[in-house]
Amino acid sequence: MTVLVIHAKHLTERLQHINQQLKDWPGEIAYILDLDKDELTPEILAQYIKPGSELDKIMGHTSCAIKHFLASQYIIDHQLEGALILEDDIVLHPHFVRDFQKTMEEDQRNYSDRPVIISYEDSSLQFIPRSQRVNGQWLYKAPKGRVRFTGALYVNQKAAQVIINDVKTNKCDRAIDHYQMKLYHSGLLDYLWCEPCIATQGSF
Repeated sequence: MTVLVIHAKHLTERLQHINQQLKDWPGEIAYILDLDKDELTPEILAQYIKPGSELDKIMGHTSCAIKHFLASQYIIDHQLEGALILEDDIVLHPHFVRDFQKTMEEDQRNYSDRPVIISYEDSSLQFIPRSQRVNGQWLYKAPKGRVRFTGALYVNQKAAQVIINDVKTNKCDRAIDHYQMKLYHSGLLDYLWCEPCIATQGSF
């Protein structure tokens, strides 16, 4: 499994942090480095961002959203079945690799024919209610109207294609976490939550 790391090049301490987090990762690691905030131009914004929307300005949140689109394009261009996408401040919980593999096995059993995003982090304190959890189950469809952040996501190739097709046609008009949930609410992909969560954004 390939990991794609969303990284701003000037944040060198975060690069050291994420490399330490991934020292035991068994697969390939690639870095999404292009289009930091200081590299954005109005022409680049026009490729991805809806004019007049909250992201239609040169700022860190816009760069982060665009880097997520670059990660989806990477999945397509390299013909990956999917990839784990991590922002560079993520803290992986103990046994992350083992538990991530369990979610991949469940994903293959139940969702292999669907465009799927899986969220792994607890940073926004959004959880599946205890009354709805099933012993031995890791993946649950995200409750409508609730949003997790984008620090640790699995995106399969089908979902990456949905994202790229939509952003080419409609552009992104909101923060990347809300944009992904918009696609979910529109029925274009499945958005799943890992429960229990196995990652936390260091910034939070």
